[in-house]
Amino acid sequence: MRILRTYHITVLVFLFTGLKATSVTDSLERLLPEATDTNKVKLLSDLCWEYRFISADTALQYGNRALNLAREADYPKGIAQAYNDLGIIYIDRSEYGKAIDLFQKAMEIRRKLNDKAGMGSLYNKIGIVYQKQGKLKEALQNQIRALKIYEGLGQYLWIGYCLNNIAIVHLNLGNLQKSLEYNLEALTYRKKMNDVYGEAGSYGNIANVYQRLKDTAKAASYYKKALETFRQLNNGEGISAMLSNLGNIYLAQGRNQKALEMLEESLAIREKMGDRKAISSSLIKIGEAYTNLGQYDKASEALYRGMRTAQKIDVPEEEMAAYLNMAKMYAMAERLDSAFVYTRRYIALKDSVYDQRLKQQIVEVQVKYETGKMEKDNQLLSQKVQLKEAHIKQQKTNLLLLIFIIITITGAAIFLFYRRNQKQKAALDAEIIRHNQQQLKAVIAGQENERRRIARELHDGVGQRLAAIKLGWEKMVDNLKKSKQYEDLKEMANLLDAASKEVREISHQMMPKELEQFGLPSAVKNMLNTTLKNTGIDYEFNRFGLKKRLPTIIEMNLFRVLQEMTVNVIKHANATRIDVRLLNRNNKLVLIFEDNGKGFDPKAAGRGIGMINIVGRVKAMDGEMNIESSPGKGTTIRLRIPVNE
Repeated sequence: MRILRTYHITVLVFLFTGLKATSVTDSLERLLPEATDTNKVKLLSDLCWEYRFISADTALQYGNRALNLAREADYPKGIAQAYNDLGIIYIDRSEYGKAIDLFQKAMEIRRKLNDKAGMGSLYNKIGIVYQKQGKLKEALQNQIRALKIYEGLGQYLWIGYCLNNIAIVHLNLGNLQKSLEYNLEALTYRKKMNDVYGEAGSYGNIANVYQRLKDTAKAASYYKKALETFRQLNNGEGISAMLSNLGNIYLAQGRNQKALEMLEESLAIREKMGDRKAISSSLIKIGEAYTNLGQYDKASEALYRGMRTAQKIDVPEEEMAAYLNMAKMYAMAERLDSAFVYTRRYIALKDSVYDQRLKQQIVEVQVKYETGKMEKDNQLLSQKVQLKEAHIKQQKTNLLLLIFIIITITGAAIFLFYRRNQKQKAALDAEIIRHNQQQLKAVIAGQENERRRIARELHDGVGQRLAAIKLGWEKMVDNLKKSKQYEDLKEMANLLDAASKEVREISHQMMPKELEQFGLPSAVKNMLNTTLKNTGIDYEFNRFGLKKRLPTIIEMNLFRVLQEMTVNVIKHANATRIDVRLLNRNNKLVLIFEDNGKGFDPKAAGRGIGMINIVGRVKAMDGEMNIESSPGKGTTIRLRIPVNE
């Protein structure tokens, strides 16, 4: 992949060292004061691009200055270029949503100007962003659009880059032969144009295909060739990618210490560049190497960092890789409960986010561009399948068939016997669980009913009597204003006010009015505001997908759980911020409670009454609870409660 920067037809690619970039920026800044509006816009855009390699913040400042000046001068080309340059900076910062938005704005202007080269460049960059996010359908669509434009313009350099990016998409889909074909075609164009950087990229991509084809010798050879070229070009992105790929080969060969050397050098480069997707990938591979070496603490730290990074930038394939490696690590460490948890997370994410969204759609997109080519491929594939099936049928013998039948019958009998026993055991376990849950729900319901009764008694009984006493007291005091005892009586009246207020607050805490009248979100927001008001702890509360009231028992239990969590943070966490998210997803209510406090070890920590109450209420709602925390790194608690709407 490569990011393209355009002024209409001309394509400029810069690969500077820090010293060279600095000299260029100095020259451009000296020209800036005397430049006219349109030339000044171009100079500011050039400075934005040059500072990309020095300081992203400074680059953004120049980019925004170029954008504002181009708007003032009513200079559409300059506006489009500023959007383009700002989008590239946001790619470097892994803020992909902002980058896409800026590229789309630039695309609208390029279309109005009928700037074909500019449109091709933008399609290419949009495809790269989607590829970084793992959205391969969108990536392929945009790369094919760019390829069509560059073919029409006869720009062989960028035809090579589009072919290269399409090859990468096919590699991610597992279409290895198709990927190899596109890579070899891209390499031909790059050699024709004497594009050394592009050749290095093609060598690396061809190595990726050979690695997937299990030919590690060829893969390592191509990776080393690409690495040597990237080092000559001083291209950090290419160097880090080749180091990472060589590390993967050494992992597969069991040379874990050698793999660690490669992966840690790659990580150091990626952290300097700020490429969070690549950082996540490196951390996960480092975790895998430490797992293989039996250093589970270091493995856990690396994998956890990789997982959180992938979650923050919403890259599901890296998140899945983290879950899978964490499951492997915990299994090797004989912590099978944790291994099971992360295996379930991997399966759930694969099913709900990633596995169902691509393959059929990718085939449809490819058909639009190369229908005839794919029909020919399908015919060849069909012929190969038919030949293979015929060969298999010829090799079958009656003896193998008989053995297969015997094994099948025996296996089926064993399976049915085992399944019957398991069903009986499962039914018994389910009945025990159902009975326990009913008892737990009855206890909690009784507690809440008793809370309501006491709250009403406090409000309607004690509260009203205190109010009546105060009214009578005030009448008596009015008649004694000149008495020496007036100040003492006034102080007693103040005590009555305080007692009335305290009774009212206790009543509201036992049964919040907001919860009964307005529902859970309103009650939670009021509780957080009231509880955290004088603690110095900031909070943020967000809700998604809650279109109507939840069942009363769920609202009450979740409110009590949040009360307990908030009090625990105040007492124990030394936190300065709490984030609460409440969302309805696939008929499940999800509560995420995060703090930035001192954290703790969930397995080493004891179970106090507060935590016991939380666990009991979650079980009563047939829910699941997961706690992620470690000393010094804050705490995240996730609840998933089934909701029948």
